[in-house]
Amino acid sequence: MVMRRRLFLLCVLGITLLATQSFLRVVASNGLSPLDVALIVVFLPLAAWLAQSFCTLTAGALLLAWGRLRYGNTMKVDAEDRAAGLDPSLPRVALIMPIYNEDTARVFAGVAAMRDDLAAVGVGARFDVFVISDTTDPDVWLAETVAWQAERAREPGTGLPQVFYRRRLANTRRKTGNIEDFVERWGGAYGAMVTLDADSILDGRTIWHMTRRLDAHPKTALIQAAPKLVRGKTLFARMLQFAGDVYGPLSAAGIAFWAGGEGNYWGHNAIIRLSAFADCCGLPRLPGREPLGGEILSHDFVEAALLRRAGWRIEMAWDLSGSYEEPPPTLSDFVVRDRRWCQGNLQHGRILMARRLHWVSRIHLLTGIMGYLTSPLWLVFLILAGLQAWTLSVAEPVYFRDGTPWATWPVSREDEAALLLAGMMGLLFLPKVWGLLLALADTESRTARGGAGRLVSGVLVETVLSALIAPIMMVRHSRFVVAILTGSKVDWSPQRRIAGRLTLVEAVKGNLDVLILGLAASVAVVMYAPGLGWWLVPVVAGLIGAPLLSLKLDDGSSDDAVNRWAPLGIPEDQVPPPVLARLDPHEARFAGVLAEGPEARFETVLRDPRANALHRALIAEDGSESTLSETLALRAEVTAVHLGPELLTRDERRALLERPGILEQAHDALWAGKALEKAEAAGPPPMAVAAAD
Repeated sequence: MVMRRRLFLLCVLGITLLATQSFLRVVASNGLSPLDVALIVVFLPLAAWLAQSFCTLTAGALLLAWGRLRYGNTMKVDAEDRAAGLDPSLPRVALIMPIYNEDTARVFAGVAAMRDDLAAVGVGARFDVFVISDTTDPDVWLAETVAWQAERAREPGTGLPQVFYRRRLANTRRKTGNIEDFVERWGGAYGAMVTLDADSILDGRTIWHMTRRLDAHPKTALIQAAPKLVRGKTLFARMLQFAGDVYGPLSAAGIAFWAGGEGNYWGHNAIIRLSAFADCCGLPRLPGREPLGGEILSHDFVEAALLRRAGWRIEMAWDLSGSYEEPPPTLSDFVVRDRRWCQGNLQHGRILMARRLHWVSRIHLLTGIMGYLTSPLWLVFLILAGLQAWTLSVAEPVYFRDGTPWATWPVSREDEAALLLAGMMGLLFLPKVWGLLLALADTESRTARGGAGRLVSGVLVETVLSALIAPIMMVRHSRFVVAILTGSKVDWSPQRRIAGRLTLVEAVKGNLDVLILGLAASVAVVMYAPGLGWWLVPVVAGLIGAPLLSLKLDDGSSDDAVNRWAPLGIPEDQVPPPVLARLDPHEARFAGVLAEGPEARFETVLRDPRANALHRALIAEDGSESTLSETLALRAEVTAVHLGPELLTRDERRALLERPGILEQAHDALWAGKALEKAEAAGPPPMAVAAAD
């Protein structure tokens, strides 16, 4: 590992120094101005960023090629390993899925598919599944309870892992607090947990291999499987998942190449040793005010660093497939998610110099920070380059300088500048070639994509679209960074999973700032620096074309059958693995289970004794107090009993559902009222009639 890291650092430093030296020769050919110095200062970190990305992806390509030749298929589960892994003396494993106001049918369809897959592998007995909810919408909360009951009914005699559900009354510390609550309440019963997102899907064999690797390596605390994007419907989502399919494995393998046992954690689709997590990963509250202070949003990088600081190994399972998640459906949803990630990653600047962190952990944190800082750096670089071009166009050449009797002719470095640009583009695009070559070499994968021609076409389409999106993201990330550094914090909202139909007016409104910037840049270049025109065409085209690009990329009404055979298809579109093939049938099943609607579910909890008792028992299991006022719950009870449950607002429904005592009172009153209505409808009893006669 020491030799690998030395080789990697030598590669990064060598490329960075060579590029910076070449850039220095170009800008200093006729002397250094303050503007030239500023350009060099900005260029240096950008060159280092491109160099590390190129070296990581290239190392990943080499590692993948070597792994395929030496190991082949590593996803088999034989009977001997299955029997050894099911030894009762081994600790049990919990699959935990934190959710927050998510699509209930999709959440439990994923749970059901993974349970089925573990049972199909024959290892379900070692696992339990926990759906741990932070949902605040009472209608979604009740839907989760109904779906959980329907899924739990499949357990007896099937070999499926058991499935449990818990919903917290107080959404403290968001996802971090949700997982912490699980660890404190139930963690002692399990040796490890597999962390999932609401859209995560893990193949049963992948879960099993991660579990067995953790069994075999007692000094390892975390094994991260690289998630692959699947089930995208829009052009934008398909572009993301195509890029993840062809180039994504290079990134995971490249990080594994130089990180070794000091790997990283991406927040989900990983297995974690619970004793290590409980000992090391209690996250502090950062000093100061939000957005850079307060709760740590991007907790995963920090948790990995804390585990490594305590001496545990963090592994990247670059050789395991079968780890999936769904992409954001639209560019706007992608931007919303990136805004939250940007704040979380910039918070890592407060942690970067924490005591006793491993230097590789610091590199992971710094890489996450630079993933967002590079955008404003590129923007500043383009502005400085434009100013320099304008300065050169208006400045009169000086041939005779003071004290020099001979003429000093301006030196042109256009050829060197073109060569430098070609080299920088090579750093950016050559890893795409490595990914393409690896995909072409995989016969099964190539065939599933429709052949080599379709695969090459997909790379070309993805490259063009990525180039057009890049300047939009540069502007967005720059705005995020400025907003965060000036004190603007992020709003936390559930991620949208399904795209709608976007109109041209909505697309223009959503990209108005980018469009105006693109038009202004075009006018400035034509008027003051026409020599930069051809160089800036990709940037300006992406900015001006942002509304039309969003209109096409974010359209959720496109025909899925056509898209599946488009150049951006991935093998899972045509031959989905069993765990993905099970998703749609299960989602349809849960849609049927939840067909009665939120009003009917709320009335059932109020009126049905069994549903009411179960709901109150789940609240008692949580043991915490509602954050909503008791007065609101009492008012909701009176309204529900005397005027009808359908008149309650969402907050009133939630307040009533979170107060088991008041909920029981409402149930008793409604039940008594129902009994009285039945008695009145039946008329007086016979004895009373006889007595009256």
